[in-house]
Formats: sequence, C-alpha cells, structure tokens
Amino acid sequence: MKDFLIAQLAVLLIFAVVIAILLRWRWLRIHGGWLSAFLLAFMTYFVVLSHGNAWLAFMPAASELGWNWGGKFASVLYWVLLLGLLLRLKPGFQPADAGFTLRQRPGSLRPVLWAMAGFIILQVVLTLLFPNTGKVDAETLLFQALMPGLDEEPLFRGLLLYIASLALVGRVYHLLGARLNTAGLLLVMLFGLVHGIVYQGGEWRVSLLSIALTGFYGLVLLWMRERSGSLLMPIITHNAVNLTAFLV
Repeated sequence: MKDFLIAQLAVLLIFAVVIAILLRWRWLRIHGGWLSAFLLAFMTYFVVLSHGNAWLAFMPAASELGWNWGGKFASVLYWVLLLGLLLRLKPGFQPADAGFTLRQRPGSLRPVLWAMAGFIILQVVLTLLFPNTGKVDAETLLFQALMPGLDEEPLFRGLLLYIASLALVGRVYHLLGARLNTAGLLLVMLFGLVHGIVYQGGEWRVSLLSIALTGFYGLVLLWMRERSGSLLMPIITHNAVNLTAFLV
C-alpha cells in the first residue's frame, strides 16, 4: 500500500507541475476549495480500491478469486457516496450534471456508436500485436464485462470530471461535436499517468506506452461522455473494450 501511494503522489506531482505551467501562461484559473475536494476524492478512490478486498474476507470463496472484486465493489459504493454528498452539499447539483442520465443528446448516438466500434477494432489490433498471456476463465470474462466501466467511468468521466471542472477553469475545445474543457483534458492526462507509473520494492517502472494508450483511451471515453451527455455509452464501451482484450 505504501508503494502504491508513493506512485500516486508522484503522479500528482507531475499533475501539479502541469497546472503550474498553465497558470503561468494564464490558461487556467483555480478555485482552491474545489481543487482540495478533487485531490481528496482522487486519493481516497485509490485507498478504497486497494483495501476493498478486505470486505470480502468473510466469504470462504473470496480467497480463490483472481480479480479485485472487493476493491471494485467498494469503489462503486464510494462513487455512490460521493454522488450523495454532492447532491446534499452542492446547491443546484443534479445527477445529470455529472452524466448520470440515460438520456442521450440529440444526434449523438450514431457518432458515439461509430466511436465505440472503432475503439473495439483498435483493441482487437492491439491484442493481436501484444497477445494477452494471462489466464482466461469465466471469472475473468465476467469481471471484465462488468467491473472496469462500472467502477471507473462514473468516477473519472463523471464525478471527478464534474469536480475538476469547478476546480480548474480554463479553455473549452470543440472536437467532432463535443465540448472538451481543460479540466477534462487534465483528467485524461492523470488517467494515463496513473496506469503507467508504478513504484514497487524501491524501484520505479514507467511505461510510456501504457501512459499514451491509456491516455488515448481516456480521451475517447471523455469524448463519448461529452458528446452524449451521459455515462451510459462510456460504461458499455469501457467494459466491451476490456472484454475484447481477453476474447481475441
């Protein structure tokens, strides 16, 4: 756990340097209170994700599970709690403001479906180039089909995006019908760094390929979220892409 937190602190240090540069160029304004809330929510997520498996300790079969079901279930409960806190403490906040709605923006479904199809095709190509050598069983397929999107999308493309947009106010960029703000793009960078920087046993491992690929994946999912106005398609797409990596 200590190594994991060290890696996350390193990621936040890089994040802080980028923010400092944007402030220097006057491309960004900061709201301190919301920035503190964002950082607290971000770090708490990883603590919950790391310790969630302890919640399943009372189940005899839990020790036989190969994936972090407990961490993912705990993370889902965490974003539900975070959503409840925003509803209670932020005047005027509605779940749809963070993408918690089934309603899709008019004209968004077709381009989002095309993006989803392209995303899955890309994953097929990458899996063929870099074959998955891990064990593939029923638990693996069920986990990948359900948990990654249900855990990460409501948080990263939903609540953290909403809080970051209040904390880090900058430019808005239009991309193929979607409005991407500076906070969202910074969150994409953070998403990539989290997946590509590891500290373990006193050694650092930095995978530029993982940072680039995960960052690109995050950008596509962010585009889908902003284009559709909903978390529905990002959740489905995230799970479909992860599942594809184990089916090819």
